[in-house]
Amino acid sequence: MTPPKSLWPRLHLFELLDQEWYPAALRDHCTNYLAAISQRMGIFDAAAPLLLRGLEAGGTDTVLDLGSGGGGPLPRLGGILAQEHGRRVRVVQTDLFPNERARERALAAGAEYLQEPVDATRVPPEQRGMRTLFNALHHFKPEAARAVLADAQARGVPIGAFEVVERSPKGVIAALFIPLLVLLFTPTIRPLTLPRLLLTYGVPLFPLVIFWDGLVSALRAHSPDELRKLTDSLPRESYTWEVGQAQKPGKPAVTYVLGLPTPAK
Repeated sequence: MTPPKSLWPRLHLFELLDQEWYPAALRDHCTNYLAAISQRMGIFDAAAPLLLRGLEAGGTDTVLDLGSGGGGPLPRLGGILAQEHGRRVRVVQTDLFPNERARERALAAGAEYLQEPVDATRVPPEQRGMRTLFNALHHFKPEAARAVLADAQARGVPIGAFEVVERSPKGVIAALFIPLLVLLFTPTIRPLTLPRLLLTYGVPLFPLVIFWDGLVSALRAHSPDELRKLTDSLPRESYTWEVGQAQKPGKPAVTYVLGLPTPAK
């Protein structure tokens, strides 16, 4: 698959959900929506074989997810790994802004969600396993994204960063449909609370916030060429890096960075 070429430089504009001042209750509603859509639509299904490669390279059955937000696609991917590959995994979710409702959902689904904040650039050494990021690497400027990857390499653990947002005309056009999708899908999100309904259909705050952050995500996305430059700047001893795109029929292309520890020669 030939990755799309970026027609303009990366713009690191602000996303509302990144801001410390953004109310936690509103952040939780937005990230809950994003996680539910990710799960229901299976937009990261193509990442399952890449996860399997990372788990095997790291000799682990634990997935340590960074920037989990409202939950993300790992419960679904865990099911794919079990059903299609016979590999059962332990899922540990983390975030810089831990989400209590997401933690409750994770526990109900048989996963874990750490209550303490976790910085993806400096993961506590006691937290082992294959690290993952889903639609999270674009939140980091290039030097910080490199630090995320370098920290995994320094600890000798595999890492997979997966993105479906892309810095292209198609990516920007797709973002324009986000408000309509929020209006259509909100009735299917659980829990369907009165505040969610009021801030979606009464005062359309959630459609606007999710639209803005979705548009900025497309403008922030690192291109495959930029990701290769990041990984090329990292040491290669006892570790390999791979950048590419994977796709399943009917699903969006997933741009990925895969870092794998290799046996010492």
